[in-house]
Amino acid sequence: MASSAYTDPNTLLEEHARRRPDKVFIESPDQGARITFGEFEALSRRFAHFLAAEGVRAGDRISVLADNGIEPLVVFWGALRSGVIANPINVEIRERHVGQILREVEPKLVFRGDDLPELFARLRHAPDAPLGTRPARTDWSLINYTSGTTDAPKGAIWTHEAYYAMSESPTDRLEITEADTVLDYRHFSWSSPQILSIGPTMLTGATLVLARKFSQARLFDWLRDYGVTVSVGIPTVINMLLARPVAITKADLPKLRFMTSSTAPLSVEKHLEFEKTYGIPIVQLAGGTETGFMCGNSPRERKLGSIGRPTLNMRVRILDDAGHELPAGEEGEMVVTGRQLASAYWQGPNTLVPIPQDGFRNGDLAKRDEDGYVYITGRKKDIIIKGGVNIASLEITNCLLEHADVAEAATLGVKDGIYGEVPVGFVALRPGRSAEEATLLEHCRTRLVAFKVPAAIVVAAAIPKNANGKVDREALATLWDRRTATG
Repeated sequence: MASSAYTDPNTLLEEHARRRPDKVFIESPDQGARITFGEFEALSRRFAHFLAAEGVRAGDRISVLADNGIEPLVVFWGALRSGVIANPINVEIRERHVGQILREVEPKLVFRGDDLPELFARLRHAPDAPLGTRPARTDWSLINYTSGTTDAPKGAIWTHEAYYAMSESPTDRLEITEADTVLDYRHFSWSSPQILSIGPTMLTGATLVLARKFSQARLFDWLRDYGVTVSVGIPTVINMLLARPVAITKADLPKLRFMTSSTAPLSVEKHLEFEKTYGIPIVQLAGGTETGFMCGNSPRERKLGSIGRPTLNMRVRILDDAGHELPAGEEGEMVVTGRQLASAYWQGPNTLVPIPQDGFRNGDLAKRDEDGYVYITGRKKDIIIKGGVNIASLEITNCLLEHADVAEAATLGVKDGIYGEVPVGFVALRPGRSAEEATLLEHCRTRLVAFKVPAAIVVAAAIPKNANGKVDREALATLWDRRTATG
C-alpha cells in the first residue's frame, strides 16, 4: 500500500529543530566538522533569505559544483526550503558534460565549492526571520542528471512530492529511524545518496555521516568512530573490500546493522563471500534517477540474488514486448508506476519531455518469484545478439565473477563479421593473482552453453567506471579497440 504522506522541507526541519535541536544532523569526517539540527535549520533558513536578496525566486534554478560537505547540503536544503530548484553537479564529471548541464539548466546562480566558505561566513550574520512561503508538493524540487555511461547524461526533474516519496520508500523498507546513523561517501549530486541517505536522515531525524569519497583505509574507522548503524555500499566497494581484505568483522562493529548494495547487480558469489569474510549482512536494492528505488530487500527478509520486493511507493510489473504482464518465473521488461516517478526529462527551461506516469520502461530485464521478489536478469540495451540469438551480458559477467582470481568483471557486445555481434569479457584480477585468457575462457566453457562463451577476454588493470561507480561502456570499447589494433 503506497503512502499518501507528504511533509514539506520547511516543516521537517522546523520540527527537528524543535524536538532535537542539539542532535547532530551531519558529520563531515573530511572537514572535521559537524552540525546539529538546530544549527542546520537556522543556517539553511538564512541561505533561503540570501537567495531572495539576490533576486532568486521560487521556480528559479541554482547549480552547485562542490565536494561533499556541510555547506553544499545547506545550499541543497536551503534552495528546497525556498522553492528554488536545486541542480547539484558532480565535480568529477567530464568537463564537456558540465557545460552541457549548465547550458540546459540555465541557473540563476552557480555555487562553487571554493566560494562557499566566504559565503557562509556572511550567512552567520544574515537575517534570521521565519520563512513565509512553503513549496507545494507539485512544485519542482530537483534537476538530477543520469550517469551518462554511454550517452550524454539526461536531466530528470522531480516534484517535491516525488522527492519525499523517493526518500520514504527506502526509509520504510530498510526500517531507518531517528536512532540510526547512516554512512555515505558518494557525491551528493547523484540521485542515489539523495534518496538513500540524505533524504531518509531528513525524514526521520537520523544522523548522516557524509564523507567526501570512499576510502578503504578509513571506512572501518568511520564505521566504528561514528557508531554507524547503516552503511551504504555498492558492488565496486564490496569487490574492493574482498580484493584486499582486512581483519575486521561485524563483531568489531556492534552498532552496524547492515550494508546496502545498489547501483549495479551484485553476484551471489560476491555477496556470500563478503558475508563470510566480514560477517556484515548485505541488503540489496535497485533504482534509478527517474524512478527512485523500485525494489528492495528488508533487513529481516532477504533473498540472495534478488533486488527484493517493490517498495512502498512503487508498482512493478514484468511485461513482454506486447505489453502483457508475465507470470512468476518468466523474463520480461520492468515497467514501473508510482508517486515517486520523476515528471520529465529536462532539456531546457522550455523543453520538458514527459516521463510516462502510467508505465515507465526502465530498460531492466527481470523476473519475479511466487513471493513477489524481483530478480534482474540484464539490461535490454545490453543484450548481445549473436547470429540472431539473444545473450544477456550479465550472465557472462556473473560467470566470470565466479572465478577465484577475478575481482571485477564486465561484458560488452562487439561487432563481428560473421555473427554480427559477439560477447567479449573484461576482468580485473585480485591483487597477487594471475589468470591467463585461456584459463578464463575454459572457466566459461564449463559453465555456459557454447554460443554464450565470450569470443575473447581482456585482462585489465581495472574495470573502468564513471564518477557514479557504474561500468563505463565507452571506455570498455576503447580497451577492445586497443586490443584489436595491436592484434
